[in-house]
Formats: sequence, structure tokens, C-alpha cells
Amino acid sequence: MKSLKLGDKGEEVKVLQQMLNLQGANLKIDGDFGKGTKAAVIQFQYTHTDRQGVPLSPDGKVGSKTWGALTAVEANDKNPPPDVKRDPVTLRRIKTIHPQLRTELLEIYNEILERGVGVRFTSVLRSFKEQDAIYAQGRWGNPGSIVSHARGGQSYHNYGLAVDFCLLKTNGQVSWNRSDDLDRDGQSDWMEIASAFKMYGWEWGGDWNSFKDYPHVQKTFGYKTPRLLQLKAENRTDDEGYVIL
Repeated sequence: MKSLKLGDKGEEVKVLQQMLNLQGANLKIDGDFGKGTKAAVIQFQYTHTDRQGVPLSPDGKVGSKTWGALTAVEANDKNPPPDVKRDPVTLRRIKTIHPQLRTELLEIYNEILERGVGVRFTSVLRSFKEQDAIYAQGRWGNPGSIVSHARGGQSYHNYGLAVDFCLLKTNGQVSWNRSDDLDRDGQSDWMEIASAFKMYGWEWGGDWNSFKDYPHVQKTFGYKTPRLLQLKAENRTDDEGYVIL
């Protein structure tokens, strides 16, 4: 398929409109790429990734990546969605988030499950020592790739204000494939998780301009980590050791 944009007309636009309607749009199949079709394209791009799991650019233009995502979705629609169960590991980790976020994080988790998406929270609260070990990965001859630019005390995980996640399959296996659509609803499961957090005002690392951290979300209440470190050093903490916000 050729690239399409606002103002284009023809049979390929009709094909596009039909595919978008299968994903919930309500377009007239007239072969005219007007404002309504562009809006439907943008909505699709906001919730889908390309075949490499990179979020689509919501520019309203239909190039090879958007065509590929639409085609993949159409294929997935032919398979039934799996059953999603609550994950005991994730439920335990929810209890380690900052007390001001525990109820909200459980609500977000339930929202994700209601969407039919299996998720595991891989990291919530993290000690300074654990953070230093992660920072050392890929540095100074240590094996692995660099996954963090934060030393101990410089990460929101150290204060219980961040969550890392991955997909959880029904067979118990985990996946970091951002293009997976395991619930067969035509949307990237990864993007569905990110959008659930963003709905509650959390910040997603996939939206960052420089170092994109796709598995990471955080809610900071406007605090920077140097200030949180200062509060902890001053013992301005609650009975559980969390900084009082």
C-alpha cells in the first residue's frame, strides 16, 4: 500500500477506512481522506506500535509502519482473547508502593486486567543498594546493557513513586515485546498499560524525549529526587520509612 495523508482520494483510502472501522471508527467508506479519517488514524496511532514495538507517531499520516500495524491487528482479530488472572507477585509488589499511591495503584492494576491485559509489576520500591547495582550494569566492564542513568537515591523507585512492568502471558511467561496484542483487541497491550497509568496522571517513560524507558511509569507529586533525598536524610519519613510528601 502507498502512503496516504489528508486530501488523498481513491480505492486505497476506502481500504484504510474499512480497516479503521474494524477498530471502532465510524467512517463513511467514500475513499476521501478527510478530517474524520485523519482523526481516526491519529486515534489508532496513539494506541498501537510498529512491528518492532515502537509507538507509532500520531501524525495522521499512513505510512508503512501504520499500514503494518493495521494489518497485524486484522490478523489478530481472528483469534479469541485469553483469560487473564490476577498475579500474586504483582499484588505483593503493589504493597511496597508509597502509601499515598497504594489504593490508586491497585485501581490501575484492576483497570488493566479489565481491559483483558496480563501485566506483571517487575519493580516498585527499590533500595539505594539495588539502584546502584542496576546503575552499574553495562558500565565499568560489567555485563549487560545500560538500563538506568540513576544512582542510588536518584530514582523515584527509591521512594516508592515508580513502577516497572512487563506483559504476563496466561502460561506464566513474561514478555517485553511492545507490539504484542495477547488479548486480541486490536491494540498493543503495552500501550494499553501505559494509557491506564496516564489516565491516573502518571508519567510514562516511553514519552520521554531523550532516554526512553518503556517499562517505566512514575508519579512524583511534583518532587525532584534531590529534594526527596534531602527529606529522607532529614528523617522526614513515616513509620514504614517512606518520605512524608
